[in-house]
Amino acid sequence: MQRRLFIRQSLLAIPALYVGNSLLFASCRKDDELKPGNWRGKVIVIGAGISGIYAAKQLMSLGIDVTVLEASGRTGGRIRGLEGFADFEIELGAEEVHGKRSEWYNIVNGTPGVSFNEASSEDYFYIGNVLKSESAWAGNSVLTQAKTFENTARNYSGVDKTVHEQAIAQGINPDGYEIINAYLGNEYGASNNVLSIKGITEEDQLWESGDDNYTLKSGSYTNVLKHHYADVINKVKLNHPVTQISYAGNQVTVTANGTNFVADRVIVTVPLAVLQSGTIQFSPQLPNAKRNAINKIGMGAGMKVILKFKDRFWAANTGTIIGGPKSAMYWTTGLGKSNTALLTAFVMGEKAQYLSSLGNGATNALLAELDQMYGNSAATKAFTEAHIMDWGKEQYIRGAYSYAIVGGGISQRRELAASIDNKLFFAGEATHTAGHNSTVHGALETAIRAVNEITKA
Repeated sequence: MQRRLFIRQSLLAIPALYVGNSLLFASCRKDDELKPGNWRGKVIVIGAGISGIYAAKQLMSLGIDVTVLEASGRTGGRIRGLEGFADFEIELGAEEVHGKRSEWYNIVNGTPGVSFNEASSEDYFYIGNVLKSESAWAGNSVLTQAKTFENTARNYSGVDKTVHEQAIAQGINPDGYEIINAYLGNEYGASNNVLSIKGITEEDQLWESGDDNYTLKSGSYTNVLKHHYADVINKVKLNHPVTQISYAGNQVTVTANGTNFVADRVIVTVPLAVLQSGTIQFSPQLPNAKRNAINKIGMGAGMKVILKFKDRFWAANTGTIIGGPKSAMYWTTGLGKSNTALLTAFVMGEKAQYLSSLGNGATNALLAELDQMYGNSAATKAFTEAHIMDWGKEQYIRGAYSYAIVGGGISQRRELAASIDNKLFFAGEATHTAGHNSTVHGALETAIRAVNEITKA
């Protein structure tokens, strides 16, 4: 199974679930469908990412008074497009739809002017300082061993440890470490030396949306949001960073941009790293179990670096380039929909931290890596410009997406998702408790769960 938020095949990874004509949400069970209750009051939604927008849309459809507060000057959260860099809008965040059995698939598929990409490609692997296609590497022991490890890592049953520790324990050839890190650490928004192998097994065994991934041939995820949620987007109060949430009384007071907003209930949808930063103060303090859960789930650095070239120096059938010591993976951006020569470096965890520390110098580091892979300074000679999307430096996002750490797991996500005093409710990809965390369709499902909790409370 390939689970990606920010990556080529379709996150920052976008998408609830369908089986036949039955709409399913949250833990993907029929009893988690949207269930309108009789409650009517005022709700504040904090955060205008996909979870906040979707929650507000459902509340508005029930006739509930909703205010959406967004800290930044834009809506969409980790859905963001780059216009003007190429002859199509490039996804800087979420890029894939994960499986057909999701509400996001149906939403995207039902958007005018948006269609899915059917282009085929082949992966290339950099092993022992040699770059070749997967078919050309057929029978190579390093690649075979790395892919076998990746396939079995999601069925782990031993003591909790990091993916890297398990690779060492299994005697994996070190030449395959970068491939494994690309398949697992990078895919899950981390590095193998912090990603829990037990955690990804726990999540993967709950996954129900399907194994196929889809990218767009036409349109963009921003188009999807604008088409379906314009009524919500137009009501969002931008540039309203929340600094305090007081829930001691019968109502909740939210302080944002120096103004107090009062409501009966509040849905907190901000990214996990924002909660971890402590920039939002809660009064009274959040329960110990909640604070512990916030710190027992990981969320770290993540980047996309879009590289434009005057001509293509890679093979025409190239899909993903895997195994680089600095990037973990590249993919051909716009494959099947544009002739512009573009590569995207998709980098998570430690590699992203390193590149982030270089600032604009990250581009030169990546070009040097591509030069090493292809020889004859191919990348540097063809390079024209770059765009760096460093999600860790986004003040109100602070990272890529959540991942399992050793000692964490689904139990911590359940605690993070739990409401407090029927007044504070939590949504967002990190609060998904049935394996769809770190995806957009998971974020949508948590929005439905939070709305159901409010209307039934």
